[in-house]
Amino acid sequence: MNDTVTCLVRGPASRYPRGFLWLIPAWFIIVSAVVLAVVTHASGRMPLWLGLPEIGGLALAAVTMFGVLATVRHYAFRADSHGIVLGVATNRKRPKLRQIYVPWQDIAQVRMVRRHYGLLLDISLVPSAPVAHRQGLGRQALVLLGTLIMPFGFGRGTPALTMPRSNPPRYRVKICDVSPAELQQALATVQPAGPPLRVLVKKGALRFTLSPARQSLSQQPPTPVA
Repeated sequence: MNDTVTCLVRGPASRYPRGFLWLIPAWFIIVSAVVLAVVTHASGRMPLWLGLPEIGGLALAAVTMFGVLATVRHYAFRADSHGIVLGVATNRKRPKLRQIYVPWQDIAQVRMVRRHYGLLLDISLVPSAPVAHRQGLGRQALVLLGTLIMPFGFGRGTPALTMPRSNPPRYRVKICDVSPAELQQALATVQPAGPPLRVLVKKGALRFTLSPARQSLSQQPPTPVA
């Protein structure tokens, strides 16, 4: 079967590392401090009529940049009969740094819940699936610090979309312009023998739904007590 399901993914996670979006307020504070220092050094003090427009313009730019990155869309979800690819397609010699391939046999179940932009997809992995370990807090802090200083150098690190969450290992994907029923039907078409596809009513159910391993344990009959 050569059919492929391609979807738009919302947010900066498909291109930038986790926490990148929250560097924008930090940049705004740093640039505002530099502007204040330069003007104050040049004139001895900053007039109110000059300071408010300067800081206001920077604040508007920061809010605009934050909004654009929070709602930007990229084709970063593809599924076919072999598995799912997460990440933006690239012409780099090492595309694995920007994408992750998850074969169907490594997926325990796929859950989805409707959101205002489309749906939130939760891909749970089987215990035996190879998982890329998430960076420690120290390593993440260093990456964000490097991104804060050199956004075009460090800001192209491992995208958050390709780094699985833990306990249990799973990927979270914000799919745009597709309803849960439509995506469920499309995935069932490209891989009829794939993992269970579940549509949940509320987002909170993603936290309280048991993992496949726990579900199998809960379905086992209780051990008789002698």
